[in-house]
Amino acid sequence: MVCGIYQIVNTFNGKSYIGQSRNIHRRWREHTRGLNKPNALEIGNYPLRCAFLKYGLVEIVSKLGKVGWFDFRIIEECTEYKLLEREEFWINTLKPEYNCNIWTPAKKKNKLESEEKFWIQYHNYNFLGYLPVEQIIDESLLNEYDCDEVLPGISTNKRAVLNTKGDTIFLIVGIGEKPKQYYLWSKFICEETTTSDYENSHFYDAFGSGYLMKSPQFLNSKEFNEFKRFCGNFGFGFMRIKDSAYLNKLKELSRLNRSTSSKINFSQYIKDFYTEVTRVNSKEFSAYHNRGFSRHLAVSLHPEEALPVLAGECTILLIREPSNQVLNYKGSTLLIHILDFYNSEEKEEYIASYGLNEETFSTYSIAGWITVENVFRYDAESFASDKDLHLQDNDFGYYQEHSGDDVWGISLTEPVLLNPPICDVLQPEGIDNGDIWRPENLSHLEAFQFALKIPVEYE
Repeated sequence: MVCGIYQIVNTFNGKSYIGQSRNIHRRWREHTRGLNKPNALEIGNYPLRCAFLKYGLVEIVSKLGKVGWFDFRIIEECTEYKLLEREEFWINTLKPEYNCNIWTPAKKKNKLESEEKFWIQYHNYNFLGYLPVEQIIDESLLNEYDCDEVLPGISTNKRAVLNTKGDTIFLIVGIGEKPKQYYLWSKFICEETTTSDYENSHFYDAFGSGYLMKSPQFLNSKEFNEFKRFCGNFGFGFMRIKDSAYLNKLKELSRLNRSTSSKINFSQYIKDFYTEVTRVNSKEFSAYHNRGFSRHLAVSLHPEEALPVLAGECTILLIREPSNQVLNYKGSTLLIHILDFYNSEEKEEYIASYGLNEETFSTYSIAGWITVENVFRYDAESFASDKDLHLQDNDFGYYQEHSGDDVWGISLTEPVLLNPPICDVLQPEGIDNGDIWRPENLSHLEAFQFALKIPVEYE
């Protein structure tokens, strides 16, 4: 682990970036994280990152050295107590063009100032719909991640974050209703701040060295309620905490419950957290509405389309305006949910043609699953060449007219037919043929989990 000052140089135009970190190798991964995703600018949108995208650095790199047009260098090693001073020296000396906050008050901190400062960032799950870092975890559902991939950083519209270099930030998550539950999620020391723009909004970002709790720490108590009132019920989102007796409690909790593992099964971490939320309040299902235990998706199809998919005859599904979750779904399992027949008179005959009956194939059920091989934008040429694969008889212009211009294809492989199917599963309201959805209630979650376990038993 190298502590010091680093420089990233664009060898095409000579522009550069200066940064500091207690773990320089990790910071390189943080800068380049998620560049190969369609939503790369949602993860971070600042001059250096935009340059990475413009000049073709689109891979996650875990080592130092030259990659594409960019050269990553350690220009000075120093102790963590010298980071601010040495970073300021190199910024003033080299005047790097990609540093978007050279002008910020952060560099004007008194070098002799020795007071340790503490801040909190409040993450409102009910408003945002996701947990910290959850929205950037790769949807391929790899079992383990380097802890560096899920270590903390924050984004806020509060400009005060630019003054936090060298300070400690606690991340607190609020989730649920009646009662609202509060958890200490992570703690880190800010090493770097950036400014970013996304969807006409301006944000300030902070990154640093720190750690997750080994499990998020439940905070609700009389003392915490007093602290919450002291913090204005977290209405500011990001604020400095001082002269609060509860600060010592946060220090103690973070010290005793820090995660020390180098690897983390983040899917299990999230699942365990949601389980704890419902243990505290058995009626609390808000945690499931947007994420839930299962990150898998389902597509609802009429039997006339579902059976060719499950039989391997149809290997391309056409969809409209996919979400980022769908776009990043390559390699994951897509559950096949069955709607009713177009024509119920042909029901028994059509099912029998696939060697099935009403016991082995049922409407309003999860009848199987299939692996997503690729997700790609579809055009008229693709439509024509793949006609036998997507089973659409009409021309592409007709399909566009009825489906919109933003047409995508999902190539499918390795179909699995469940025997028996998971019956009595109703799709969410508003979901029709060809629509992709995720679980919205406990019944959905249980059906998804049960369906995904069945194929193992039948292999």
